[in-house]
Amino acid sequence: SSITRATVSNSVLFHEVAEVVASGHRVEIMGKGNSMFPLIRGDIDKIVLRKTDDRSIAKGNLLLVKLANDNYVLHRVKRYDTHTVTLQGDANLRGVETCRREDIIAEAVEVIRGKKRVTKGSFAWKLFHLLSQQPYWIRRVVLAVWRRVCR
Repeated sequence: SSITRATVSNSVLFHEVAEVVASGHRVEIMGKGNSMFPLIRGDIDKIVLRKTDDRSIAKGNLLLVKLANDNYVLHRVKRYDTHTVTLQGDANLRGVETCRREDIIAEAVEVIRGKKRVTKGSFAWKLFHLLSQQPYWIRRVVLAVWRRVCR
């Protein structure tokens, strides 16, 4: 069987992802960008998404959301309240995004890098979450070293 790749706009892609995930199926997408490094490497890793549930909106979970400017991000929950969720990419040292709860599309539950799988709740997943909680200066040093090692 052959695999066909196509490039589509984010709005088309994530509209389809939202429909498939809402129907209860899991979806794999290719990671883009470096904002979730080192957990997710853009254009290398695939991310498994699933429908959100009552436990999805929790500090440290990875959510795919649509922002007010119509951009889409898959970032980690930093904090939340009854109406909004604040997210931050693991490699974003200062910037955060905020979305409404109704703009959450899916939760990431697995990262696939070649034959390796990092699943939600695993030791590696928890380690990346722990790194994301560290103060700015610690994250900056760790990320700088990690980038040099992973070249």
